Amino acid sequence: MIEWFSEQFTNPVTSGLVLGLRFLSYFFYSALVAVSAGLRARLTAFSVVLSVLSVLLTMLVIHPDGFPDMFSYVDILIHLTFPVLAGYAVYSNPSNRRWVSFSLLLLSTFYFFSLLIVLYGEGP
Repeated sequence: MIEWFSEQFTNPVTSGLVLGLRFLSYFFYSALVAVSAGLRARLTAFSVVLSVLSVLLTMLVIHPDGFPDMFSYVDILIHLTFPVLAGYAVYSNPSNRRWVSFSLLLLSTFYFFSLLIVLYGEGP
């Protein structure tokens, strides 16, 4: 199965689509935090900053002239921080819709985490 993922990441269209969906899930996390904690909450601002930072960091790590591969660990850490932030925000102000949204985003986190390991060629 890893071989199939590796072959798909040689296709730039597939890589761009997967990365775009991953970044979209980050902004969905930020929207969930904003709905749960409030639009002007520090937690919301922190979530948005992490989203933008992850996008920039990913682009700089996968670019041939960008950051060294050791920065991929920071991106993986950011990736695993989103469920914690959103889970805390939803736990603080729960509703059934928020829990369902969090659960779906959590599934996407695990899916994209497996693809991150293949993209960067290393895991934690």
